[in-house]
Amino acid sequence: MNYFIFFLGVILLLVTAADLINTSLSVRGAGFISKRLSKSIWSILLLINKKMGRRKILQVGGAVILVSILINWLLLIWISASLMFISDPGSLMNVETNSSTTVINKIFYTGYTLSTLGLGDIESTGDFWDVLTAILSFTGLILISIAITYLIPVVSAEIMKRRISVYINTLGGSVVEILLNYWNGKDFKELEQPFISLIDSIILHGQNHKAYSVLHFFHSSDKKEAFVLNLTNLDEVLTVLLHNIPAEQRPSFNVLIRLRKAISSYLITLPAAFIIPGKETPPVIILTGLENKGIKVISGEAVDLEYAKLKTRRRLLLSLIKDDGWEWTDLNSAGYNHEITMTEPY
Repeated sequence: MNYFIFFLGVILLLVTAADLINTSLSVRGAGFISKRLSKSIWSILLLINKKMGRRKILQVGGAVILVSILINWLLLIWISASLMFISDPGSLMNVETNSSTTVINKIFYTGYTLSTLGLGDIESTGDFWDVLTAILSFTGLILISIAITYLIPVVSAEIMKRRISVYINTLGGSVVEILLNYWNGKDFKELEQPFISLIDSIILHGQNHKAYSVLHFFHSSDKKEAFVLNLTNLDEVLTVLLHNIPAEQRPSFNVLIRLRKAISSYLITLPAAFIIPGKETPPVIILTGLENKGIKVISGEAVDLEYAKLKTRRRLLLSLIKDDGWEWTDLNSAGYNHEITMTEPY
């Protein structure tokens, strides 16, 4: 037996199992291999989108990455198990010819064993290989089942993410529009109810994103469903309310802070998807639209100082937007259009 090849297979199987379990069962996000595989594929898709301007390619990014992770796990498990049998030329025997098997036979046998289907014309030789076959059969059943069931909660979490995005967009398609929609002539108190409704949903999404960082790679080319754009608009609305609007005209300070903390619980999960604050600080939202409606807007050195304190937060939001294939100028999704546009003939 070639012990180097055998233990190489054992180590590869353990590493793959650790990555699979850490990704699918742990709440800490993707494993070492899956995390880097996801980011590599997404970087390629972003490059294609930038060069060719085909945003639709990003729409399939999440599905492509999810399937790639699944295939990667299956291949690594198969390769690692095959290496164990390949390490010994006499580990398997062809029952029909009573002869030793080739490398291809061993790979074929391993695949059938992991799938628990079994292969009648090839058998293991000796107690050690009999036991290893049984272990690999159970291992394949467990790991492959975990890998496939990983898909279901990810899809459910993505549906919730889009639900949150659409809800935010119903408040308004931009920072100024949201504020104007909820200005009752004297204050913005009417924003309290929708803000309260969003707190729990955003906290839950933050936890989902922490557990399933692949969620970041599910992209929508429709701005109304683009989570990163609508969440950034929401966070900028909070910034304006906290620093540009007089205290007596704001919604409850407690509600504003709770929603801010909820958004923060999501933002702190972004480094797991390799998203960190960049060096560029996004421009401050222009609020002349509010002033034109007679709304008092606070400005000056004190406000500038408050925005400076938020530099890291706003840079992180800009990095998030760019990593999803958008630009800061895309934050304005325009007003709500009551007309329905069908993309398919009916």
